[in-house]
Amino acid sequence: MTDSGRPTWRPAKAATKAVWVFAILLMLLGPSCTEDDRDRHPDDGFTEDCRFDPEHCGSGVGAFCVDDDDCWDNYCCTEDSNCAGGMCTIPCNKDDDCPSFMACEHSVCFFRCDDDHDCADGQSCEHGETICEWP
Repeated sequence: MTDSGRPTWRPAKAATKAVWVFAILLMLLGPSCTEDDRDRHPDDGFTEDCRFDPEHCGSGVGAFCVDDDDCWDNYCCTEDSNCAGGMCTIPCNKDDDCPSFMACEHSVCFFRCDDDHDCADGQSCEHGETICEWP
């Protein structure tokens, strides 16, 4: 307190509070990454949730879509008829580019299969009983 009875402002305490507030905000917001991280393993963040219910599964790999905005972390395959006119998937050059439960065909990832029962209704197990495709 000063002689006038007013409290003294202490810049050190104000600066310390600001640092703590900034640190807490950083922890809450967390690090930000883009999906363009090529170091990410193909299985990271991908599940088989849409394998049997592409119409009602959200926006995961295998879901129906109209454009890329309909798909979480993936893209909407619309140019290949085997994608049913719009399927959320992952571009690929080889099987290792896909999650372990998928294989690369036509430059996109499709669910792996041993027979038609491993695929959604309306799909069939194609390419030598290896991947689920839409007719």
